[in-house]
Amino acid sequence: MKIGASMKIVVRADASLTMGSGHIMRCLTLADWLKQQGHDISFICRAHDGHLADLIGQKGFAVQLLAKSETADFIKQHAHSEWLGASESDDFAECKPILQALKPDWLIIDHYAIGKNWEQQAKRLLPNLKILAIDDLADRTHDCEILLDQNFGRKNEDYQPLVPSDCQRLLGTRYTLLRDEFASWRAMSLNRRKSVQPPNNILVNLGGVDNDNVTLKILQSLNTFVQQSTQAFNVTVVMGKTAPHIVRIQDFAKQANFPCHVIVNANNMAELMANADLAIGAAGSTTWERCCLGLPMVLIVLADNQQVIAKALADKNVVKVVTDMAALDEQLPRLLSEIADNYKKFSRQSAKLVDGQGAKRVAHWIEFAQKFQHCQLRQATQADTQMIWQWRNHIDVRRWMFGQDEIALADHEKWYGKQLDHANVHLLIFEVAGEPMGLVNVTQMTIDKYQTLQLANTHTPNPNASSPNEKTASWGFYLSPNSAKGQGLGFALGVLAIAQIFNTTDIGKITAQVLAYNTASLALHRKLGFSETGVLKQHFGVGDKVYDVVVFELEKMDFYY
Repeated sequence: MKIGASMKIVVRADASLTMGSGHIMRCLTLADWLKQQGHDISFICRAHDGHLADLIGQKGFAVQLLAKSETADFIKQHAHSEWLGASESDDFAECKPILQALKPDWLIIDHYAIGKNWEQQAKRLLPNLKILAIDDLADRTHDCEILLDQNFGRKNEDYQPLVPSDCQRLLGTRYTLLRDEFASWRAMSLNRRKSVQPPNNILVNLGGVDNDNVTLKILQSLNTFVQQSTQAFNVTVVMGKTAPHIVRIQDFAKQANFPCHVIVNANNMAELMANADLAIGAAGSTTWERCCLGLPMVLIVLADNQQVIAKALADKNVVKVVTDMAALDEQLPRLLSEIADNYKKFSRQSAKLVDGQGAKRVAHWIEFAQKFQHCQLRQATQADTQMIWQWRNHIDVRRWMFGQDEIALADHEKWYGKQLDHANVHLLIFEVAGEPMGLVNVTQMTIDKYQTLQLANTHTPNPNASSPNEKTASWGFYLSPNSAKGQGLGFALGVLAIAQIFNTTDIGKITAQVLAYNTASLALHRKLGFSETGVLKQHFGVGDKVYDVVVFELEKMDFYY
């Protein structure tokens, strides 16, 4: 579903022997999606050792290389400043003529050494420029329209002081940037894990570079394990073409006490993971690929920035983590055994986190933000009382509601005050260019008769309906009577509101009831990804007529944004 006209987009990201290939690989994934939607994508990269410019070109994208820096003598503004190979200001100065020539609509920046200073210089150069910043660390400020952090457990408040208040924050594993192949292999992979017994096909992958040759330590530990037990393994090792220790791994594989196959520069990673029973790998971006395919894993922390991910996943018992490489020979057999004893549980737990649709969601957000750049949400306040009362009583609004009588101001004020006071009620005002244009009401329970949607009175024939303990909410919304028609504002309101609820609360499902004659609302719910779960026959009377009510629901993982 493409939104709006084609755009010109520039990606600023790097790969190197130090930082690995993950930043470039996930940006290529997003670039592929955007290219499919008809957008023009190009890259700016520095010529570090292991820069991957050739791969970017092979994927069909133009790439401009900045000269490799011969000095590290510059002011370090961030924890990973040395990864840039220059100061932020010098790096931007080198990028400036390229940006002036390309005049992009959007910049996608995936670099731990770039933050607000660089981004503001870009916006001063190109006043209409918008920026998507991809971050994993929450350790520096940004000036961006969209902030993406795909890490498990990331909270909205982590970026509260670091980005503008109107920045759209895409947080968590729903937005993991995975290549299409992982979504394609997901069903097969999850299905075969139902019958894996015992798990003995191990996939070892320590990233594209593995500068410290951790792969060899893993293989040596498995070798010792096999010598000291009756356990049998088949091992597949995957290494990037820029990895400096390929020959040593290939030599070891020839004499290992188990079948060991070494693959360099694999182009079928999803297939290899789908056919593996267990994985031993770095706690970086590849973690999410394994999760998508439900591949149980033992994680190795190779960098400080991977500590948080590994701990969060281990605390939720989704993965096992080697906590001390010096004790690898003792820890690895035990961790593999613990996974084998609860194999299906580990597979299910990991598969719940990532569904392979993250790149599509992020691409949709870029298009959405370009078309609806003047639309936003804010919390409703006491000052909105009379405005909402006037909207609610207008005939063009209340004729679509379950309570169609006019409401006295005193009654409205009483109801509205209660709504504002309830922690499980979210009242949001939709604004266009700063002007209030609509109301959204999301709640986990019915408050009173004036609420448009009444979850407590819904009897859904769906056998998979939510249990009382499930975090499910109902929602109601309307545009103001004077809002512009035919500009997609209802869709913009819906996307912003649903995203805010799913991204900032623990609500995992939204339900809705729509009068059958409200064809515009029916179409909008379907466009937003809601599924029709039932019809309440002859359920609501208007005058001397009785109408059906259509019941919808939207699961968090089914939302397109």
